[in-house]
This record gives sequence, C-alpha cells and structure tokens, in this order.
Amino acid sequence: MTSPTAERPVREHGRFWDRLFRGSRWTWVGEPYRVALPADLDDSVMGLESRDRLHTKQGRSTARVVFHGPDGPVPVYLKRHYRLPWSARLAALFDPGGHHTPGSAEFAHLTRAREMGLAVPDVVAAGERIGPWGRLQSYLMVAELTGSLPLNEAIPELAARLDAATFESLKRGLAREAAEVAATLHRARVFHKDLYLCHYFLDMSCFDRPGRRLALIDLHRLAEHRVWPERWRRKDLGQLLFSTEGVAGLTPRDALRFWSHYRKKAGLRNPRRLARLIVAKAARYSRHNRGGG
Repeated sequence: MTSPTAERPVREHGRFWDRLFRGSRWTWVGEPYRVALPADLDDSVMGLESRDRLHTKQGRSTARVVFHGPDGPVPVYLKRHYRLPWSARLAALFDPGGHHTPGSAEFAHLTRAREMGLAVPDVVAAGERIGPWGRLQSYLMVAELTGSLPLNEAIPELAARLDAATFESLKRGLAREAAEVAATLHRARVFHKDLYLCHYFLDMSCFDRPGRRLALIDLHRLAEHRVWPERWRRKDLGQLLFSTEGVAGLTPRDALRFWSHYRKKAGLRNPRRLARLIVAKAARYSRHNRGGG
C-alpha cells in the first residue's frame, strides 16, 4: 500500500528563456513499478486512453489504467491536467520549483503525509511540463488500493455479513483509527479539505485486525494553515460528519466514538464549543446537498 520512504523527484528546469521558448519537463517513476510501465511513458502518458472509471472535467481527467509487467497486472489511477489557468502558468514559468500544477502538488502532499506516518497510495509515476509559450500540464499516477473499499461502501457490506457483536467491535476500532488519521494531520496544522468518508479506504483483507487498516486518498487539496487553523478543522470534521449520513450500519454513537478519540488525540482546548460548530457545519453541507442553499 505504501512505501516506507518517499523519494523526491530531481527537477531540471533550465533557464527562464529555455522554459519560455522550448519548454522543460520532469518525470519521476517509482522503481518498483518501472519495469511494468512503457519505456516511452514520458512521451505517451498524456495521450493514454482508458474508459475504465473515466471522469473528465474542465481540462482534467481521471481514469483507471492497467499495465502488465513480468509479475502481473499493475492497476493505477492516472490523474492528468491538460489546461491550467494563466495564474498557474505564469507562476510555473517564473518559479518552476514551486508546486504550481496539481500533479506536482499532490505528489508533494502524498510524500508529506507518508512522512507523517499515514498510509496513503504509492506514487507510481508523476511528471510536469512547463512551456513553451505558457503551456502547463501535469500528471500523477498512484497505485490502486487493491482489495480495499471506501468506508461508505465497506461499512454497509460488513454490517450485512457480520454478527452484531463483531460489527460493533469493528466499528469501535475503526473510529479510533479514523480519529488518529485526522488528528495526526491536524496536530501539524495540515488539513485534507476533502475529508469525506469515501476518502478513507479500508483494507478488506485485514478488516478484522486492529492497526493500520485505513488509508487516506485524494490529497490534492491538502494544505498547511498556521493562521486560523480552526476554520479548516471545522471544515474537515464537518465534511466527515456530513458524509456519514445515510450510510447503513453507522449511528450517532459511532460519530461520538470518533469524537471522543479525536479530541483527546488532537489535544483540544474547548471541545464542546468546537463540537457545536462542527455539527452546524455538517448541517449546512446537508442543506446544500438537498438544494436548500
């Protein structure tokens, strides 16, 4: 699921005029995956076609792609950004070492989360193209969490197949682990900003073994906020509480279990006030989802 260490890409961007007139690029490939990927990955990746779980919107796409190496199939999720705003294009042109593309930024976010001890998907490959003439593209390829399910799907499935006592015990453990993931981020003033239940993935091969059963995905919005962190804490936890609505097998008691572990691990000073604000935030998400503004 995750690498014990994260290797950072070496980027050679050349001079400003090189980036403007000829363009520059960098590509990083994880060594365990290199043998399964095409030799011309850097040239072909932006044109790879896959209809498997394809989502396209406003100059970006996400799709599942399966490569075939000597040790068997390697399924990955490929995120590509073809057209980025001029603000990002100009920033990358003048500051090529910054993370001005989504691919580069999420690569950095995954690396940071892994260094914090969190389970996240392996980066299979990543790359960025700056120029020429203001062009800017990026891609990120992450390993599929094979055998895992998002919690909003895993919980109902397990509720249907486990006896009541076993299921309740499982939920107690998962609430503790989910709280540890969120608190680890928040103690460092780092916030997911998309912390819905579906972004926690449960390894179904070891769902009954306490420990690191949960992985966190979709870290493209991850950011550190040293100033006014409580705003982003409320957003993360409000999103998470809202996303538990209507999930078969979950009850208000499970939310309280999560909160009990989280407030201790995060070292909150005024948990009652924050709890009220989180509930209010979740209610606003719920009203908006129903079309109530």
